[in-house]
Amino acid sequence: MHLIKEWWFLIAFTIGIFGGLYKMSQTLNETLLNLKFEITRLSESLSDSKADRVRLHERVDNTDNRIDKLETRTSVLEDWRRERVSNR
Repeated sequence: MHLIKEWWFLIAFTIGIFGGLYKMSQTLNETLLNLKFEITRLSESLSDSKADRVRLHERVDNTDNRIDKLETRTSVLEDWRRERVSNR
């Protein structure tokens, strides 16, 4: 009993340190799990965004091709009309 009275502060300090370390490790673990979840979610969002960009680029390319064909047809019709008007 005499030994406990002399060393109580050291025992209490040691218990306090271990308790603090346990609490700190729990908090760190929870934070890391949340970060892992968010990083996974961001990675999935980036993958979805990449697929959307690919689809959009395909649509833009198709639209460009259609516009080019329309411009060509318009030019041909304008040339035909000019020839027809100048031959009169």
